[in-house]
Amino acid sequence: MAQNSNLLTASVVGKALRAGEPCVLHDGSSMVLEVTGKNRGKWLFKGRIPGSRNLIKLICGYAPETSLSEARSKRDEFRLLLKQGINPNKQKKQEREEARQKEQRDKMTFNVVANEYLATRQDMSAKSIQGDTARLQNHAKAILHMPMAEITRRDHLKPIVDAILQNRSYEQAKRTSGLISRVFRFAVDQGYIEASPAERLSTMLPRMAPGWRKHHAAQTKEEDCRALFHNIWKHIETGRSSLYVVNAIKLICYVPIRSSNLVGAKWKDIDLDNKNWHFPKTKNGRPYDLPMSRQVYEIFKYLIKYADEETEYCFPSYGKSGHIVNNSIRDVLRAAGITKEEQTVHGFRSTFQSICLEVGIPKLLTERALFHVAGGQTEQAYNRTTYIEPTKAVLQWWADAVDAMREGEQLPDIPDSLLKGGAFQ
Repeated sequence: MAQNSNLLTASVVGKALRAGEPCVLHDGSSMVLEVTGKNRGKWLFKGRIPGSRNLIKLICGYAPETSLSEARSKRDEFRLLLKQGINPNKQKKQEREEARQKEQRDKMTFNVVANEYLATRQDMSAKSIQGDTARLQNHAKAILHMPMAEITRRDHLKPIVDAILQNRSYEQAKRTSGLISRVFRFAVDQGYIEASPAERLSTMLPRMAPGWRKHHAAQTKEEDCRALFHNIWKHIETGRSSLYVVNAIKLICYVPIRSSNLVGAKWKDIDLDNKNWHFPKTKNGRPYDLPMSRQVYEIFKYLIKYADEETEYCFPSYGKSGHIVNNSIRDVLRAAGITKEEQTVHGFRSTFQSICLEVGIPKLLTERALFHVAGGQTEQAYNRTTYIEPTKAVLQWWADAVDAMREGEQLPDIPDSLLKGGAFQ
C-alpha cells in the first residue's frame, strides 16, 4: 500500500507555528514538523540506507525560515542519497572536516612555515637566519603567501631557480634551492603536507660552466698584498674615517674573521687579561676562542678607553643595530682606492690563507684560524684538539707579516714548529 505523503498545507503549518504549542505534525513520507515554541519548529525526516535497519534522522530545515515546499525538496534529496547508500549526516560531517582542513592548509603558507622552521634553528647565528630570511623574501616572493599544499615543483619552484640562474647567480640559486628544500622537509616532518615537491631541488641546477662561480675578490700574491696594506694604512693616516671604523679595518687585516663576527663583537667576549677573543657562535654554529696577537691586543686595549656602560659593543654606532656595519669597512677600501674587483671585506680571509699556505704554514692551522670545521664527522668526533698555542703563533706571524708588507719589509721568519713536515700534517 502506498504511503500517504504531502498531508500538510502551508496554512496548517503557519497556524501551528503561530500558536506555539509543542506538537508534531506529520506530512507523510517519514517527514514531520516538530513545533517547539512560538514561531519555532524543525523539519525532520527519518530514513534508511537499503539493507540497513538503522533509522537515520535528518534535519530538512527550521521553520518558519524553511517553508513546507523547501522542506519537501530537501526530504526528496535526502531520500535519493540514502538510496545511493550515502549517509547525509556523515557526508556533511566529512565536508565540514574537509573545509576545516582546507582552512588550515590555506593558513599554512610557505612564509608561515619558513619562519617556524628558522625559529627552530638554534644552531644558526642571528646573522645567518637574517640572511636566509632575506634570501626567501628576495627570491621566493612568488610563493611566500601560497599554501604549502598548493605549491608544485614545475609551476612554482622551477621558475624561482630559473629566474636566479638568468642573472648568472649560480651560488645564490644553489643556496636558495637548498633552503626551500629544507623548509618543505620541515613541513613534511611537522605533518603540514604529505610530501615535498622540493626534494633534490638542486638537481635543477646545471653543471657549473667556466666563469659562473664568483669568488670574493682578494689579493693572494705577496706583491699585490704589499700594495693593498700600504694603501689601507695610507688612507687611515688621513683621519677621514671614524675611530671605530679605522680599528675595525685594522682588525680585518690582522685577524681572518668574518666581518659579521667583527662588527658585532662585545666587550664581554674580550679577555684582555688572558689575551683571548671569544666567539659564542659563528657561521657553523660553534663557539671559538682565538688568541690575540700583539697588534690585536693593543687595538682592544686602546678601544676600551672609550667604552661606556651605554653599549655592549666594541664598535658602537648610533644605527639600528647598535654597532657599525659591514658597509663601513667596505667604504674604507673604496676610499683607499681599492676596487671591488681587487678586494672585498670577506676576501681578507682568502688573502690570509693564500699567503700562509704559500710560505708553508700547515692548512690545518689556517683552517683553525678561519673558524672552519676541518675533516669528516669521524675526525671531528675524535680530534677535538683546539691547537690554541700553534694558532696563536700563526696569528702573530700573520699580524707581523701584514705590518711588514705595508712597510715594504721582508716577511718575518716562520717558527720552525709551524713549517710543513711538522706535527700538523
